[in-house]
Amino acid sequence: MTATRMAKADRRRFLLQRAFELSREQGTAALTLVSLAERAGVSRPVVYEHFGTREGLLMAMYADFDQRLAERMRTALAAAGGSLAEVARVLSTTYIETVVADGAGCAEVSAALAATEETRTFRDDSQAVYLKEFEAAFRPYAKPGRATLIAVHSAVDGLATAALAGRISRAQAVSAAIAVIVGVLGS
Repeated sequence: MTATRMAKADRRRFLLQRAFELSREQGTAALTLVSLAERAGVSRPVVYEHFGTREGLLMAMYADFDQRLAERMRTALAAAGGSLAEVARVLSTTYIETVVADGAGCAEVSAALAATEETRTFRDDSQAVYLKEFEAAFRPYAKPGRATLIAVHSAVDGLATAALAGRISRAQAVSAAIAVIVGVLGS
């Protein structure tokens, strides 16, 4: 067991980091609350207190990835130039590069979350994070409705997933994502 006490938020961050490590090394199927407690060097009740169930842990991992990606997009966009094409380039590059770099474990987590109504609802909420970010990024240049935002996000996410799987290169994914965004929102 760890000898130091952490604030609850710090402990949660520590546990999520260990969960991502475990998932990367052994796959999501090996990720349980018990295996996480062992990896983190904490008692089982500590892990159960933070996540409750394996699904709770998986949802927390996915939400953590969503928040990190959204923050990276906001940071990159803050330095972007003043055109739709530049915003499309920065947003596409950041999204795709982050998914390719950090998303392998999240793809497995996503698959594991598709099993129940509760987790399907969670995945819808996850998409809402990106719709909000995309809408804010594009607002100065276009006023896309919800259906358009879903279409653009789905295209960018699909291209990122294809690059992650190695079916297309990162450069191809970014180029196609920019073309979709500018093509849909620039008209």
